[in-house]
Amino acid sequence: MNQPELELSADVLFGIAQLALDQVEGIRTVAPPTRVGEFLTGRRAKGIVIDREGDDLTIQLNVAVTYGRQVPKVAAAAQRAVRESVASMTGLSVRSVDVRVEAIDLPPDTANTRG
Repeated sequence: MNQPELELSADVLFGIAQLALDQVEGIRTVAPPTRVGEFLTGRRAKGIVIDREGDDLTIQLNVAVTYGRQVPKVAAAAQRAVRESVASMTGLSVRSVDVRVEAIDLPPDTANTRG
């Protein structure tokens, strides 16, 4: 018996990736700077970019890492969490999860200590 075709919207894929990333301490998504085309059309890029070709996905995470965290460890944890969640929940093949660190978040108590 043939299995019915299942269509997953891009928003579902973004949601799964975001929920997985939310489980990793010391990292959050950030939207890249607005491009002219996005500004004119009102469409904003998200901190997660997912390219899909058939059943293969390539995911890019644009993130900020909390100051004091080891960037390579946090990035690797984010890659693992997103890859595993998206693959297990969708059955799609995640070819790569690229992490692009756009910023470092300072803790609130240290942001105003410079004098």
